[in-house]
Amino acid sequence: MNTSNFKIIFFALLLMIINTIKTRAQNTKKPNIIFIMTDDQSAVVPLDSEKRIQSRPFRFNGDKEVHTPIIDDLAKNGMIFNSAYVSSSVCVPSRYTMLTGRYAGRSEGPAFMRMHPKGTMTRVENNTEIEKDKPNLPRLLQEVGYKTGFVGKSHIVEHNIVNNKKNWTKNGFQTYAKNADPNDPAVSKKMYENHQKWTEVIKEYGFDYANGVYAGNLREQYNDSLNVHNIEWKNKAALEFIDENKKDPFFLYYSETVPHGPAPYNMKNGKYFRGLDSNPKFTGEGLVDADYSYLPTREEIKEEVKNLDKKVAHAWLRWFDHAVGAVVDKLKAEGIYENTIIIITSDHGNYNGGKTSLYESGTKVPLMMHWPNGIKPNQEYNELVQNIDFTPTFLNLAGIKLKTVKSKLDGVSLKKVLKGTKKPVHDYLFFEMGYARSVMTKDWKYISVRYDKQKQNRINRGLTFKGWKGAELQYPYYTRNGHLGNIASKSSAFYFDADQVFDLVKDPRETENVFKDNKEKAEELKKLLTKSLMLFPNRPYAEFVK
Repeated sequence: MNTSNFKIIFFALLLMIINTIKTRAQNTKKPNIIFIMTDDQSAVVPLDSEKRIQSRPFRFNGDKEVHTPIIDDLAKNGMIFNSAYVSSSVCVPSRYTMLTGRYAGRSEGPAFMRMHPKGTMTRVENNTEIEKDKPNLPRLLQEVGYKTGFVGKSHIVEHNIVNNKKNWTKNGFQTYAKNADPNDPAVSKKMYENHQKWTEVIKEYGFDYANGVYAGNLREQYNDSLNVHNIEWKNKAALEFIDENKKDPFFLYYSETVPHGPAPYNMKNGKYFRGLDSNPKFTGEGLVDADYSYLPTREEIKEEVKNLDKKVAHAWLRWFDHAVGAVVDKLKAEGIYENTIIIITSDHGNYNGGKTSLYESGTKVPLMMHWPNGIKPNQEYNELVQNIDFTPTFLNLAGIKLKTVKSKLDGVSLKKVLKGTKKPVHDYLFFEMGYARSVMTKDWKYISVRYDKQKQNRINRGLTFKGWKGAELQYPYYTRNGHLGNIASKSSAFYFDADQVFDLVKDPRETENVFKDNKEKAEELKKLLTKSLMLFPNRPYAEFVK
């Protein structure tokens, strides 16, 4: 062998060895975690007879009316969870659970404790808060070397400021009129300063980075012009976080605002005025003239969907799909795609008004996970999983032994599921929403509706309750929010029934309450509910737990 050939072979072998070492290092390195969440998106596919324009699930959920090729490709080359649920079907408690691994009824946030002192029944709704003095997912990940980032909707801290503009000034926030114009530099400056202040507030809860932030829903900016969705603005912040932290393992909480109201699919004067036809310069920090040329224009997105002969009302899904694609492209460009787990889900459903109910329309959500280094392609998991499982799963993947975590974790790690096991991780799931509590197995669901002593006394005396727009009710809504309660109560004929049992195999749409005809099954499910309620110390619930 001549010297020249020897050198070629030698360097080829050396290159192979180097690549092998790099691959092994990549495979053993702690994975990056990008948790992407939509808002109010159900996994329930509308029936053919359903004419109402509303939120749709992804195509990987079986909805052929939508166009989400990027997300669907991630799902196909990863794992689709066909029985994924949240434990509370409204924004705040669901997000609390995702970021703590604890049921929302365990919250010890100041607002929640003021409403529910120890020894009283809880009424879980948009009143839970991440605690300042307790472990949570980002804080625990920081302890093992992760950089943590927050982009998008918060709605989990400082409710006294978010929900009451009167508290802005006393807490250092700038005020402006509801009809103030962000094109006015003085107005936009106030909006910018408020946004910067919110990013600092959020960092106090375990995040190294916060940008592209909304303190609550869009309406909680209390400005008509800012009450619009802006996917590009948040997406740019997500890419910035990845760029700044690509050399370290990182966790990114990326919380979208679509399709929560103002619905991006609603039209006015022929325009999707809160969605794709809104002003792209209007953001959560006022007027921002940024370069989003790496994404298709909004007009191009609408035209693309139209040319596919699909309803442009659902083009908001493709809008979001392109944002996910930008994240994927960034990961690939930085050489960290293979070792990044991408999770796409929703905080809860809202099919046909099921939000703040415990029906499938409110609790069942889309869920997929993609991780080239850790999940084989074309995987489906059909067993029960819940949002209580996210925190223990991510901690486990980061190398943290769950037994060492100094915090109650109600969920379980899905690490073995991601590796391929098809065995169930839950025999049943527990749910809580206002005055309702529920348990479900794969085949059956039981929902109980019970009231605190004060409300029950009113009911016993024959007194009525004030409903939405002055309606007179025999029983109160589950939640204090009359608007949501009114919609949810119209989503099912059984909403106010004290005891509800559904055969999910025969009746997956929960159209028939079979409680009276299945007393034995009802008693079996009641025992599971009692077992779950015992997990909450000093929290009574009617006859189940005194």
